[in-house]
Amino acid sequence: MVSSYVIVLMVMTLYGGGRAQELADAVLSTVPNNKMDLVDNGLTDTELIMAFVVFRHGDRTPDQEELDKFPGDHNYDNIFFPYGKKALTNKGKQRGFRVGEFLRKRYNNILLSKLYLPDEISVRTTDYARTKMTALTALAAMFPPPIAQRWNPFLNWQPVPYNTEPQEDDDLLYYYNCPRYLRLREKVYALPEILELRKPYESLFKYLTLKTGTNITTLEDVFYLDNLFQTLGNVGVKTPAWAQEVMPEIKQITKLEYACQFYDSELIRLSTGILLADILNATSAAMTEDREQPNLQLISAHENNVAALMAAVGVFEPHQPKYGSTILLEFRKRLSTGQYGFTAVYAADAGGPGVALPISGCGGESFCDYDTFVNLTKENVLSRSEYKEQCAILDR
Repeated sequence: MVSSYVIVLMVMTLYGGGRAQELADAVLSTVPNNKMDLVDNGLTDTELIMAFVVFRHGDRTPDQEELDKFPGDHNYDNIFFPYGKKALTNKGKQRGFRVGEFLRKRYNNILLSKLYLPDEISVRTTDYARTKMTALTALAAMFPPPIAQRWNPFLNWQPVPYNTEPQEDDDLLYYYNCPRYLRLREKVYALPEILELRKPYESLFKYLTLKTGTNITTLEDVFYLDNLFQTLGNVGVKTPAWAQEVMPEIKQITKLEYACQFYDSELIRLSTGILLADILNATSAAMTEDREQPNLQLISAHENNVAALMAAVGVFEPHQPKYGSTILLEFRKRLSTGQYGFTAVYAADAGGPGVALPISGCGGESFCDYDTFVNLTKENVLSRSEYKEQCAILDR
């Protein structure tokens, strides 16, 4: 099978130059390696004003699209009980709770009061049971009711609302709802350099096709198969020995799939441009003392959304974000100068710790001044009206 050395050469062929080595290193690592200490990196001279948080749902059961990659004679219906398909497991609920504990600890008495105050927080989910349930478990950890809000003496929980767009209208689900994104990604797969990347894997594709009994011919096919083994593991189904033997190669292909998903600025723009525009609109208003908006804005979504925001703000290295992984884009003000800016913090594991990632183009600092950030990300911003128009364009 393909060695790590070959993977490095393939990524360097794809990207070229100094950036090639950075991406090659990223593909060989599990999570971004540009870690910075949160205490000694200059943030002590900043005031936290707002935060925008996207986290992946917790551990789940497979969906049918994944099960179809390895159908065989398996009947998994009994082992999915009582969750059902594409549903959060009990471990997934625990992971969501840890996300909430992390956010409460980080923002306690800074962005969040002890009481649940609806003006301080907004919560959005995609229209999936697993993202809604993850939001609920996170909010349960963030807002255990104090006496003033204790409505049931036997239950240390209070209801906190969230908003959900209809699935067919949700821009967070760009990989389903934006035909242009899908068309552009298909074009990336067909690029000569990507086709060259496929060559060393032909034997693996054939091997997976033989073992699964289905056509495994694309990077995305392998990605779905990777997800299938992960989600079956969540309900106690052991990955077959033949798959365990080639799992390192499967994981490398999953990373390459993520590199393709955010290959250029247009793919990034279509995947998260609206969210980035919302963030810039909100922070621009906050700088003019317009505080008619929440301090903390949460989105419970999917690994693609975590990766997309990371790509949009210049901190993404190709990898699949894990269950409960969280990206926090924090809007801060430097106390000594009055300068506004952003800090990107990544909790690769549910519940942290959070690691500050230097935003590309900001000189390796954890605090990126506002004007520089806006200039660096301007190609990634998209309005809702532009999104609808551009998603419908398929011929260029």
